[in-house]
Amino acid sequence: MTTELARHKAAQAWCRPTTEHLVMRPELAEVFAELLDEIWSQAWLGNATTAELLSELQTRAEIHGYANYKTVDGEA
Repeated sequence: MTTELARHKAAQAWCRPTTEHLVMRPELAEVFAELLDEIWSQAWLGNATTAELLSELQTRAEIHGYANYKTVDGEA
């Protein structure tokens, strides 16, 4: 599903001085919007959900061996 924000941003490509003379093609703008949504949904861009962030942190901790790290020795 393409978001309205992505559609608006894609449409702005035809609003620049270097492109305002071009005829807008709605199907091309929609494809641009889909691509923007694909990029914006990537966690590395800061648009991740809390669950995605926690999953990423857990994976990194497991890879680097920190997942079972304890701040104190022995039982509490």
